[in-house]
Amino acid sequence: MHRSSKAITFVSLLALIASSFQVIGVQAQKAAALSYCDQAQFVTDVTVPDGTGFYWGVTFQKTWRLKNVSTCTWTTSYNLVYVGGSQMGAPSVVPFPQSVAPGQTVDLTVPMTAPSAPGTFIGYWELQDPSGAYFGIGSGYSHSFWVKITTTTPQQLVTSFDFTQNICSAQWSYDGGPIPCPMNTTKLNYGYVQVLDNPTLETGVGAGAPSLLTVPQNKFNGSIRGTYQVSLVPGDHFQTTIGCEYQAYSCFATFELDYLNGSSLVTLWRAREKYDGLVYPVDIDLTSISHARINGLVLIVSAYGDASGDLPIWVAPRIVRYLAGPVVTPTPGGPGAPTYTPYPGSSPTPFSASSCDRAQFVSDVSVPDGTTFTPNTSFTKTWRLQNVGTCTWTTAYNLIFVSGDRMSAPASVLLPQTVVPGQTVDVGVNLTAPPTGGEFRGYWELADPSGAVFGIGPNADKPFWVDIRVSGTATTSSAAYDFAANLCQAQWMSGAGSLPCPGSDGDARGFVLGASNPQLENGNSSNAQGMITFPQNTYNGYIRGVYPPFMVQSGDHFQSIVDCAYGVTQCFVVFRLDYQVNGGIVQTFWSWAEKYDGLYYAVNLDLSPLAGQNVNFILTVLSNGDPTGDRAVWVAPQIVRSGAGGAVPTLAPTNIPTNTPVPATPTPAPPTPTAAPSATNTPQPGTLTYVNQTYGFEFNYPIQGLISNQTATGAHITLPFAPGTNLVEKYLDVNVATNAATCSSPQTQGYAPGSYQSQQVAINGINFVKQSGEEGTAGSVFDWVAYSTLKGTNCISLSFTLHSSDPGVYPTPPPTFDMASESAVFLNIVSSFAFLGP
Repeated sequence: MHRSSKAITFVSLLALIASSFQVIGVQAQKAAALSYCDQAQFVTDVTVPDGTGFYWGVTFQKTWRLKNVSTCTWTTSYNLVYVGGSQMGAPSVVPFPQSVAPGQTVDLTVPMTAPSAPGTFIGYWELQDPSGAYFGIGSGYSHSFWVKITTTTPQQLVTSFDFTQNICSAQWSYDGGPIPCPMNTTKLNYGYVQVLDNPTLETGVGAGAPSLLTVPQNKFNGSIRGTYQVSLVPGDHFQTTIGCEYQAYSCFATFELDYLNGSSLVTLWRAREKYDGLVYPVDIDLTSISHARINGLVLIVSAYGDASGDLPIWVAPRIVRYLAGPVVTPTPGGPGAPTYTPYPGSSPTPFSASSCDRAQFVSDVSVPDGTTFTPNTSFTKTWRLQNVGTCTWTTAYNLIFVSGDRMSAPASVLLPQTVVPGQTVDVGVNLTAPPTGGEFRGYWELADPSGAVFGIGPNADKPFWVDIRVSGTATTSSAAYDFAANLCQAQWMSGAGSLPCPGSDGDARGFVLGASNPQLENGNSSNAQGMITFPQNTYNGYIRGVYPPFMVQSGDHFQSIVDCAYGVTQCFVVFRLDYQVNGGIVQTFWSWAEKYDGLYYAVNLDLSPLAGQNVNFILTVLSNGDPTGDRAVWVAPQIVRSGAGGAVPTLAPTNIPTNTPVPATPTPAPPTPTAAPSATNTPQPGTLTYVNQTYGFEFNYPIQGLISNQTATGAHITLPFAPGTNLVEKYLDVNVATNAATCSSPQTQGYAPGSYQSQQVAINGINFVKQSGEEGTAGSVFDWVAYSTLKGTNCISLSFTLHSSDPGVYPTPPPTFDMASESAVFLNIVSSFAFLGP
């Protein structure tokens, strides 16, 4: 954020000081979680990735995906809580939408409003247990996660047409005739439309605006539509948010925006919405039809199967028009200005806009680098700094935490006195040594009253730090297995099939390369051997290497530094350590989402839960969407063993220039996975075995398959397919329906009787119901075939899907995929299906 002036009024200064004390008070009062029972891991930004730009005053929904890596179940008595920074109009507390068992993920959503000032805004959030104790992510599970946006001066935004205000100017109908407006309570079975002033959505949060409830005719695949007469100009947009009404658990419908071209109905947009605790914003550019002579815009909702319980909502459906507006220059520190608290793992921005604020490190008054403490020891770190700028630091300035290990410190501490240019000041903060042994470093800077951050160094943009050691770590250890040295002992593969090792840089199928002294994101080099893993060059592509069996001993640790290759700023990947025991199911031991941010992450995982077993470790990297630039680097990936004599190769970067700290990274507490059960059959070459011990069955699947969303009653397995055609994805859904009255695949839900094929087949002495069908949405086709069989009263279904795109949506249509060859693996998988035990 750039400051337009250093001058602020006396009243504003008092307000800022009061605000700063309020922030400190909140931090001081916040209770810390008393144990590691509650632990969270950040997975991804589902919406609003860092740096998303908004116009002033725009409302949006921020959703984080978090994983419960603790031993406690997060109930609906847990909360998502605001802890600092810019609140952006959000509620301070948001209850959990569902219970989250250990190992599960949850999407947490907060409605927000972009501040009415230009700049960068960051808000910090954590989790809270029912007793009021706070916990988060990172080292000690005490770090906040955040939302980070930028705002720009808006054009004047006007609503040129409001669909809720004009509800009864539309012609509402179902497939048998007109529907009255206002609604007639004696004819609700034909469908009805109603304006709700502020309905509660499936997120549990109010819509915040008048909305349309459009209930389709109460019959199988029933529908409702409203035709509006509107006038459009180039640049007009249709905007709304769609979802289901709160507690409408059986709601499953298709929303659609069409227009009438003469008597023909042309679809502009379509989306299917099921009650899942989420809502979805819609923004459709209408420029392409603004010059056409259309006969109306049409809102359509269709039931997906049974219509009972369908309560679909359009939140504030409208047509918006952007007009040129005046530029507003906000007063620094005035209303809407961000209260900036740097976030863990970030680069310390925004920096102070001028050389007015500059600091110089003088000395460590207390706790020099390398001081050793016992776990959980409280101490005070004090730095002596000199004001080498031209501005006076007032008591409205703050010492602020930037990144690394927070050590239970407050996010900010007010300066104890005024410091004129040339003077020095001793600034201190109360800290607590982490509860586990190791080396820990936390980074700190200063912030002026407007929130602009500055530090030390030639450009006043470097942090100073506290560096300690905590006793209790093993003194000697050695590398029991070096993954980088044994790079080509692994079988490398991607969605395109098996890969050569080493690979060829730039291979669109994905590639793996050895890397000597790899350069990290912060520009420094490591003195260790590493490896570069690039996923298949496709949306959400992956690469993985399956290593030979390794006998794990108690106390073994997997260690590595993971980050993106230096300078590849588009990199956004997920690192994962998977494993397989005795040909059993592949399970995930650890995962980490890494985005290029100038930092690295040090992994240190206790493998003791796998002790005594021969384990195939699998290094996996997945693209988080677009794979462009996803050069993922593993530095010194190895299994280390304590007490074996010898030294582990150092993971720390070398050649670090003075006053250029390398941000330390937290060491997560490892999950405690359950060892995979042994399979009763031997997988065929090139396959892995899925085993479900709970319901007693197993089958083989291609080694390139990736398992996700695994529970006791099912899993999702992506399958490899030939690239270069219109086939988008191929996958298998495993499902167990307990106490089933009839045995049928979940894939048949929503289909009218007789609209899909069904027959009895026997494969390897097991009777299956084979069902198949096809469904389509805008631009996509889903061909599916499912095999279902009973074991006792439990219905086990293997449902296979081929998702292809309509070649007509491409400027140059790709070849059509070979249905027979792509589906051949389905029968191979079913043929390997076997029951376990009696």
